[in-house]
Amino acid sequence: MIKSRYSTVESLKIMGSASEQLLGPNIAVLLWNVYKCKKKGWQDDFITLIADKNLILLQEAIVNSPFDSHFKKSLQHQWIMARSFKSIKTNIVTGVKTGCTVAAKKHYFSASKHSEPISKTKKMLLATLYPLNIQGQSLLVVNSHLINFVAFEKFKAHLDQVFQTLKNHQGPIILAGDFNTWNKKRLKYFNSLAAIFLLEEVKIVRQPRLKHLFKHLDHIYCRGLVVIDAHVHSDIHSSDHYPISLSLSTDI
Repeated sequence: MIKSRYSTVESLKIMGSASEQLLGPNIAVLLWNVYKCKKKGWQDDFITLIADKNLILLQEAIVNSPFDSHFKKSLQHQWIMARSFKSIKTNIVTGVKTGCTVAAKKHYFSASKHSEPISKTKKMLLATLYPLNIQGQSLLVVNSHLINFVAFEKFKAHLDQVFQTLKNHQGPIILAGDFNTWNKKRLKYFNSLAAIFLLEEVKIVRQPRLKHLFKHLDHIYCRGLVVIDAHVHSDIHSSDHYPISLSLSTDI
């Protein structure tokens, strides 16, 4: 029997301090699977990209690494990380991480019911709720990394779990992440659920990648917000995913 390289650490970690009281009317967003910060140049690209962002959603984010100070000592963003698993060899923990210039009113995280083969690790979702500039309204942000390398029924179970977090929220929503939608069946089911919750996908012009089977894995869906602009940073190569910047407005 092969000994596992990872141990389970399903938990939440909060770092840094928020610099603002409310989100809006303009919200600058960054979505990026950072590939566990393995590639050269990641740190410089990250610092540049987040400087003007109100909301940052990272997948394959890490903690217990030399980069921790960017999150623990931040005076601009509050960072919340849903931790999934830890490398036994390096002690580095991987999961999804959301940063925001406003402190979250509520947060919730959940691991996929099923594990991926070989690594035996689970994927995470993180839901955070932020006060908006519109009186009495809050923005629900769901940052998720969908399970991969499994049969459709296991993928479906995880996706159902993600959409369950939207069920009781009446206001604006951002649902974004690495959804591993590399075949038509997965994407069709995803879009069927999005339609039920009146979510619209942000249209993004981008370059398909061979590693992703020429399919788009990273998606952003919104409800109750105006999309001003979306941009893929195809000039940045410090991850196996391109960062995506998005400009939103609460003025409908």
